[in-house]
Amino acid sequence: MTGGQIKKPLLGIFSRDDQTNYQWLIDSAYSAVPDIRLVYIGNDSGQIFREEVHKCTFAILYHTLTRGRINITNVTDSLYDVELKYLNDILGKDNVIVVIDDLEDSSSAEKDRILNQQKSLGNLARDVFLFSAMEKERLPLGTQQKKKKKVIPDPKVKQLIKILKDHHHQRKHCDMSVPCTIGIAVTAIVFVLLFVGILIYSCKIPLR
Repeated sequence: MTGGQIKKPLLGIFSRDDQTNYQWLIDSAYSAVPDIRLVYIGNDSGQIFREEVHKCTFAILYHTLTRGRINITNVTDSLYDVELKYLNDILGKDNVIVVIDDLEDSSSAEKDRILNQQKSLGNLARDVFLFSAMEKERLPLGTQQKKKKKVIPDPKVKQLIKILKDHHHQRKHCDMSVPCTIGIAVTAIVFVLLFVGILIYSCKIPLR
């Protein structure tokens, strides 16, 4: 951030896949963060990608197994080596999450296997969330979320949403604190000037 400005919370979802594949993620995230930016990563979109990253305060890197492989980073033909590193460099590890879905196995053992094979995921991202194809199918989309008021949220989605909400509230608090800080500083300056004025008057110190 430049010029001492605090950016308003903005979630960026970055992926090489079509939005339809992660619409469930968008719908879920809207309950936590009202401002979401969808960024498609193409082979020639490096500059656009970097510009979009700088606009965001939090990022989700999305990948689906329908591409055929879990080749995010550190493996042959990996898709996101540069992008994941850049997200980490600009936003920080705590503000980057990776989501992988359409898996056959989304267990903790499978997560450990992926993290062991693709070590940059653990080094550059706060967490990695795995969702099986079956889990994904059970997640309500769009109007379904509004109709199913008593739907018990998937525990992993619930955890993901909590992280987003905490980030959003923290950013809003920081943003709101800026005018308060300025007000305190102005009050302090006025108090000091008043105190100096009183000293000058009481001691009858000439002003020139």
